[in-house]
Amino acid sequence: MKKYILLPLIGLVIACCSTKTSKTMANNSKKTKIESPCPEEGICSFEILQNKSMNVKTDGIDKVYYELEENPDKVVFLYKYQKKIADKTLQDAGYSEEIVFEMDKNYTDFSFSDKGIQSTKMLFGVFCYCKGKAGYYRVTKGNLVKKGSELQIDLPPIVDNQLITHIKINL
Repeated sequence: MKKYILLPLIGLVIACCSTKTSKTMANNSKKTKIESPCPEEGICSFEILQNKSMNVKTDGIDKVYYELEENPDKVVFLYKYQKKIADKTLQDAGYSEEIVFEMDKNYTDFSFSDKGIQSTKMLFGVFCYCKGKAGYYRVTKGNLVKKGSELQIDLPPIVDNQLITHIKINL
């Protein structure tokens, strides 16, 4: 009887101790791979959301946010970093950053710099218990380049202690 309890417990411990720091997402039977290193103590992910567009809005206190909407002519790219929480009992211990932008569905190679990057509706988000820092920010400087199967994003510092400034993804 002890064997039946011990074996699943060992399997669970092994699964929980995985050192994987990034994950890839399927995209129409193709795999994407994050080539740039993920910041320590975190998990990075990348998704391509087909048939979606971003509706960028401003709330009552002039904070930017977006909502995803169905749109057969658009595609949304979403990169996320999420810090692993050591103590799950602390409700406000989380920290994450996000880069999101949209393109026409039939995109090919492209290159956007500085103010031109806003044509993609690119936003940088940071989420933490940090007053005045949390929320989405419009990206008005930086570089966004897709050449062949490689996507590269370079951002200047947008908030203090920003972790994500360079992303390289193999689509």
